[in-house]
Amino acid sequence: MKKRIVLFVCAISILCSQTLFAQKPHSDLYNEIGVDAGPVSIVGGVVYGSIGFWTALGGGISHKPVKMNLYGCYNLHYYYQVTHWCQVGMKTVVEGSKLTYYTDTTRMVIDHINQDVLLSFMPSVRFTYLNRPWVRLYSSVDVGVGFFLSSTASSDGKSGNNVLFAFNITPIGVSVGKKFYGLFELNAGYDSIFKVGIGARF
Repeated sequence: MKKRIVLFVCAISILCSQTLFAQKPHSDLYNEIGVDAGPVSIVGGVVYGSIGFWTALGGGISHKPVKMNLYGCYNLHYYYQVTHWCQVGMKTVVEGSKLTYYTDTTRMVIDHINQDVLLSFMPSVRFTYLNRPWVRLYSSVDVGVGFFLSSTASSDGKSGNNVLFAFNITPIGVSVGKKFYGLFELNAGYDSIFKVGIGARF
């Protein structure tokens, strides 16, 4: 299964690279790179919410409180302008959480700490509906591979790390600025549900 995911991501990357050379971009600002952040992704919310629920339930039964902290969701992206309405690129997204287990209800003594990280690499295609020098409205589709890295071992003693099929859909995004811009997006998948960021075109 892991090999199939990796092969699929490679195929998407090759397709994107061939598309790059098929058509010329519409301006001299071919490249775009940016960073952004938000609270949590939908997938991360489900994963960490499930972990938090069952952990809290177990802590209630054993009378040992548990505290969950979410680190947030952070993104690094690169795009290349293929046509006036299409960009292709790559997104790297990371988010994580920390579970702190206490020995009793006073929360004075820590029993142990578990940390989980969700990391994904996704080739991306962005479709622009409004492309003006200072304002762009767009949507995007991302498909790639994800890694769930956990400090918690499973019941059979194996590592808690897993390889996942990563995806994301951006139904609406807006960027304001020419060479330097700010952005706001709504997402469904492995990227933050809503996020803000900055970037540069060159």
